[in-house]
Amino acid sequence: MALPGTHHLTDRLRDHVVSELHAAVGAHDEPEIYSEPAGDPGLVGPGSVSWELHSSIGTIAAAGMAAIIMEVLHPSVMAGVRDQSTYRTQPERRARNTFGYVVVTTFGSTAAAEGLIRRVHRMHARVNGTRPDGQPYEALDPRLIGWVHTAIPWAILQAYDRYKRPLSTSEKDRYLREQVVIGRLSGAGDIPVTAAELDEYVEAMRPELAVNEQTRSFLDFLVGAVPEQPAGRLEQANRRLGLHAAMRLMPEWARHLTGLEHPDVAQRLWFDPTSRRNVDLVDWAVGVPAYRRLAEARALGRPAEAAA
Repeated sequence: MALPGTHHLTDRLRDHVVSELHAAVGAHDEPEIYSEPAGDPGLVGPGSVSWELHSSIGTIAAAGMAAIIMEVLHPSVMAGVRDQSTYRTQPERRARNTFGYVVVTTFGSTAAAEGLIRRVHRMHARVNGTRPDGQPYEALDPRLIGWVHTAIPWAILQAYDRYKRPLSTSEKDRYLREQVVIGRLSGAGDIPVTAAELDEYVEAMRPELAVNEQTRSFLDFLVGAVPEQPAGRLEQANRRLGLHAAMRLMPEWARHLTGLEHPDVAQRLWFDPTSRRNVDLVDWAVGVPAYRRLAEARALGRPAEAAA
């Protein structure tokens, strides 16, 4: 028998988690994106591994920072972010846009997904310049698009496999094949379509990755150690712990390169259990995300009201 007030406290906790989540990344329940036209499966479609993994908002949240850090380890990507992005003045906008890109391209209608990809492509067409080492870069370089694209499903794959349930090799291969459709529409060059190819791809890209002054400044910004948006010492320590937890999804060499490494015992006793609880808490609070319910109704030809 539940204690008096238990249901009320549970509802308050759920409402708090959902409101915090919506404030950070948005609700993503727009009918014009996810509900129409009836019968449209979208770019990926129901029954896919992508739909399972991307229905776990907790997993996407756990993977997001690792993906972003791996992206900017390429100096050309970092230069583009530094020169053209609004991350320092509107950090919340970048988080919303990144999350939105994942769920719209996976669950949105074909027209909505392709439209978003075209808009991002047009925006990136204006992003070019010169890195601190004097090398020119262009955001529409297929090699850079491929790296940025791959970092996201790579991190999500790792997070789901660790915090939700182990994935078989065939499931990992299916997921990457599904996601490569989005990558190629985005203009990516050669990108991995199997788990084995993913390992080979990352090793091939590794010599191009580095930490420079721009990268260090970006990491300082993430933890709040910058003059324009300083965080208190406790908040900085909390954010740094979050970066450590996120980067544990990535290879040891990446953790060493960024300085975000810690002993295995800390991972077993603190980081893994805490991350798993956070993922479970978010997924419990959200349940089946609105974007999936609307997409399922659309794909099955049911009215949007059926997904409410």
